[in-house]
Amino acid sequence: MRIREKRASGNPLWLLFELVVVFVGVWGAFFLTNYQAEVKSERKVKTIYEFFITECELEKTQIEEERKVFDSVVTTFFEAYKNGDMPDILGVPIFFTSSVNTRVWEAVLASGGTDVMDFETIRIIDQYETNKLNMLNLFTKGETYGMQFLVLNMERPKSEFYNLWTKQLRPQYLWYMKFLQNIQKQYDSLASSNDELTKYLKGKVI
Repeated sequence: MRIREKRASGNPLWLLFELVVVFVGVWGAFFLTNYQAEVKSERKVKTIYEFFITECELEKTQIEEERKVFDSVVTTFFEAYKNGDMPDILGVPIFFTSSVNTRVWEAVLASGGTDVMDFETIRIIDQYETNKLNMLNLFTKGETYGMQFLVLNMERPKSEFYNLWTKQLRPQYLWYMKFLQNIQKQYDSLASSNDELTKYLKGKVI
């Protein structure tokens, strides 16, 4: 037994064979670990994409419903204003309050989503999230202006808001029309970014 061990340990070819076996074993284990990690990462990112697609489709319906109602309010107001009817200013229409959220998306991204997604995907998601925040900021600003300039004057006659000779809004209330127009544009931008993200993510999970 000692003779065999001595011969084996003194044989260069045997030592080379042992080194090759060890190298192949280590490389194989490394490859298997990386492959398993890659498969796990692919499954995770696919799950995230499918979740975001579902959220996008749900939010798209909500966005379209809200935009339709808002457009109706704005169209009615501007048509009456154009005709010199001095339409009532009923305050700031609030639709975009809880139907489209950012917290769930942020939680998914913060829990490791950004580690498995490529830069372009993160960019498009961020663009959509930015559009949501812009919408929320517009409504928040509108609420602030409404509290300062509209709510306290709701019981006053239309001469508070309009010049009765020209039937135009007084300068201090012109922001109201700008607000309505900006919200319309933001709804368009939000719907567009939702469509872009949905189409992009569906292409990633095919």
